[in-house]
Amino acid sequence: MKRSGLLLALIASTCLSGPARAQSVTPPKAPVSFLADRISYDKTGNIVTASGHVRAVQNGQTLYADKVVLDRNTDVVTAQGHVVLTQPSGDTVFAEHAVLHKGMKDAVMRGVAARLADNGRLIANGARRYDGKIDEMTKVVYSACDLCKTDPTRAPIWQIRSETATRDLEHKMIEYRNAEMEFYGIPVLYVPYFTQADPSVKRESGFLMPGFGVTSKLGFFATTPYYYVIDKESDVTLTPIFAVKEGPALKADYRRDFNNGQLNINLSGGQVNGKIGNSVFSSGTFDLNQDWRAGFNYNHASNPAYLNDFNVLPNAAFLSSNVFLEGFSPGSYARLDAQTFQGLVASVNQSELPIVMPHGQYDFLSGQDALGGQFSLHADVFNVLRKLGTNSQRVAVLPGYSVPFMLPGGVGGTARVQLVAAAYIATRLYSQPNYSTLDGANTARVEPYGAVFLHWPLIRQAGALGSQIIEPEVQLVGAPNIGISQNLRIPNEDSLDLEYSDANLFDFNRYPGIDRLEGGSRVDYALHAAWYLPQGAMLDGLIGQSYRVHKDNNYLPGSGLTDNVSDIVGHLIFAPVPHFNITYRTRLSHTDLGARMIDTTANYTTRPFTASVGYLYTNTDPYVLYDSASIGSPTLAPPAAYFTHRHEVTASVGTNIGPWTLGAGTERNLQTGDFDSANFNAGWQNDCFGVSVVYYQRFTSFNLDKGNTIVLLQFTFKTLGNVGFSAL
Repeated sequence: MKRSGLLLALIASTCLSGPARAQSVTPPKAPVSFLADRISYDKTGNIVTASGHVRAVQNGQTLYADKVVLDRNTDVVTAQGHVVLTQPSGDTVFAEHAVLHKGMKDAVMRGVAARLADNGRLIANGARRYDGKIDEMTKVVYSACDLCKTDPTRAPIWQIRSETATRDLEHKMIEYRNAEMEFYGIPVLYVPYFTQADPSVKRESGFLMPGFGVTSKLGFFATTPYYYVIDKESDVTLTPIFAVKEGPALKADYRRDFNNGQLNINLSGGQVNGKIGNSVFSSGTFDLNQDWRAGFNYNHASNPAYLNDFNVLPNAAFLSSNVFLEGFSPGSYARLDAQTFQGLVASVNQSELPIVMPHGQYDFLSGQDALGGQFSLHADVFNVLRKLGTNSQRVAVLPGYSVPFMLPGGVGGTARVQLVAAAYIATRLYSQPNYSTLDGANTARVEPYGAVFLHWPLIRQAGALGSQIIEPEVQLVGAPNIGISQNLRIPNEDSLDLEYSDANLFDFNRYPGIDRLEGGSRVDYALHAAWYLPQGAMLDGLIGQSYRVHKDNNYLPGSGLTDNVSDIVGHLIFAPVPHFNITYRTRLSHTDLGARMIDTTANYTTRPFTASVGYLYTNTDPYVLYDSASIGSPTLAPPAAYFTHRHEVTASVGTNIGPWTLGAGTERNLQTGDFDSANFNAGWQNDCFGVSVVYYQRFTSFNLDKGNTIVLLQFTFKTLGNVGFSAL
């Protein structure tokens, strides 16, 4: 018969399942449906033979073959030639020859091959299937690598070869016994037993790839992580660490997803220097509704030695924890939180670290009114507590309004006003970080600001040379003067770090916060110029300065703002081609044009190659002030270390050519002539395998150590996971 339209459906179970038995209590077996080019029926032997593009369906099992023979007496189906057996779940196995019975749920197959998810391939000499759920295989080979196109008989990059394997189709697991990992056909690792989740399964309990390493603190160590799926929403990874010098230790990483948020808890504990160390890192975020969400972060460690030795969080100077509630709406944002800190280095006194409880803030920006202006509002409140140091409370409100305008001749401008109102209560002002001469203070201040900013862009079209812009900028600022005595009564929590540059030239207040304010009338002025070429080249520069009517003695020496005339600030950005640019920022002394700050970076980025070089110079080191009384009293001279120059240079390169990635970087302190750090990384990856090595060395001391060296080696096997080796 021809195949066209031939469908032999034997509906009655007695037709193809053997003679009927009147007294049988066995339920009827499912019928078999055939689709084939030719079909014949041997009434004498009760044999059905289908050949030519055969498709047989029974109990949800689908069988494809060149020839299928059904023995109605024994309910045995024999298939040969391009045999394909498909489960109701979609799982498919290929074979040269197969004998099936019990409704095609049991099978004995020869020359078996299975194509799994993520390009996984499983091949066996033979296999026996039970109830359509379990495959017992012999002489098994598994890999996720493509075969060589010119020579398919060559071994792939990696493969697992085992004597036997069990494939659990129901639970999506593969168990190997007496297995070897081979690279290009060469055995490199033997394991008597291990399991693998089917590549189609994204979450399955079981052991993950082990890790190995050696460190100066732990000696040789090994990790054997175990991943456990608790339910659809949560799981945990348990990682025991066994080391020669320290330990043992155990890490537990718990994750849970909720309909409205997520929770992560990372616990660890182990023996270090004969004592038990531990750490907790946890976070959670939960949406209360479409506008509000709440969350927390809790981080704590018994000691820094544990974090460093077991590489939990190396080189951390402190840990922070907080709980928060925040809301979002068009044009506004609100947040209420509380925050604590834990010091981890010898230079940090835990008793001096603040507890911020509570801290509330609100920000609002209106839409444009009829004049194009916008109203803004910032409000905050905080309470800072210390065992040793200043305790302070503050309530602040900063309303403001700005409106743009145009003048004849193309002069654009913006008029803006702002009010800074804050009330303070403080005790122990004489201690850090304020070091005032007062014990405490209850005070408030209101500082109004008004400014008019004008800019006159002069644009010239130069044809093939692109366009050029010269833009004078000037700002008039009016505000009451602020004296030293007023600052001595106000605690300083948010204005300890000051950096005057072109970025804040036109700000009302150059301090980062409002605990210290810049008052008085002044004029800010700058000249901005730019040249844009048609091919994407660009040159942009700005140079500016401020003139103050009255001197401000609140600023520290070297800040660039102590005289009537400020230091000169500016930047120059040069991009001759789209993939290369140089950015230069500087602050020059207004008396002798000597450099007081230089921040320069050069970046080159193309598809296969990237490079970056940076240079930083400052004439002072502000970090030494935080334990010095001079930061609270400008009448006291800063310590000598404050005037230490900082010379630092950084450089990094990277490339990505085909499967290869290479990178290197370094940091060098030119002031001391020593390197701060150096790093190198290299990697290779294709469609099924990757290897990477990372080298990092820190030459500077951290927490009284003598530097640190880390080497990480990691292998990635597609569908299996990662296995690594680390050393320091």
